[in-house]
Amino acid sequence: MNSVRDKLSNMFTKVMVGTVTREEGTMLINHLVKEDHEGTLKELSYLIENPPTSVFPKTILHTIALTRNKAFFNIMVSSLEHKNEEVSVFAAQELARLGTGEAKDVLVEHINSDIYHVRKASAAALAEIFGAEGAEILRKHISFHGEPFYRLTSALGLLMAGRRGVEALVEIVSTGSPDAVATAAEAISRSPAPIGDGDIPMIVEALLKAGDGKEVPAIIALLKALGSFRGRAQRYSGYVLAFADYPFKEVRTEAEHAMSQLKS
Repeated sequence: MNSVRDKLSNMFTKVMVGTVTREEGTMLINHLVKEDHEGTLKELSYLIENPPTSVFPKTILHTIALTRNKAFFNIMVSSLEHKNEEVSVFAAQELARLGTGEAKDVLVEHINSDIYHVRKASAAALAEIFGAEGAEILRKHISFHGEPFYRLTSALGLLMAGRRGVEALVEIVSTGSPDAVATAAEAISRSPAPIGDGDIPMIVEALLKAGDGKEVPAIIALLKALGSFRGRAQRYSGYVLAFADYPFKEVRTEAEHAMSQLKS
């Protein structure tokens, strides 16, 4: 067993059964990369995509991350697009923890990935770890990106950023373009719990504004958001009821559904 791949495969197998710790594994990895930099990077990348029997790709990536070695930065970047969502999420989190401009730029680039779970992992990492800067990046992405599915993953990411993310979403609902408002409201309707009772009046105001502008997609999304609050928003049922005779059937249907939710 002389090849780099054999040594790494044997080590990762032992990590999985517990006869070698991840910390001990990092020592081997760091030793190998000093002896054969390009070869070790190549074999680690290969093993993440083709792990030994009974070894998880995430275990390999976690062991690599524990080395805290900048030599493996590009492996983290490539792992962000891994077909396994757990690997993608872990890679995004590790990149964010680096806290560097280069790592941030990688995550920003990947909120535009064609792959949903890559966008989701990147947005969540920006929101959770980059603080106010990450929340602002996602707010701008929601406000200006042309594709609703891309905007939505960033909006859902903001909901993972605590109060800072909620405030960014409510700001979009209050002052954003109709498309951005619809996206932010859709995200809120999917995960209403982080929204405080004090935020609800701003969503009501946005609904009235969308109604005045006859912005049907925004109206529907805002009705969904209000309905998702259920009893918390019951006092605003009159504003919802005003859309029960709206000219478009889709709006009337959503208003009726929201009314039934507010009563529950």
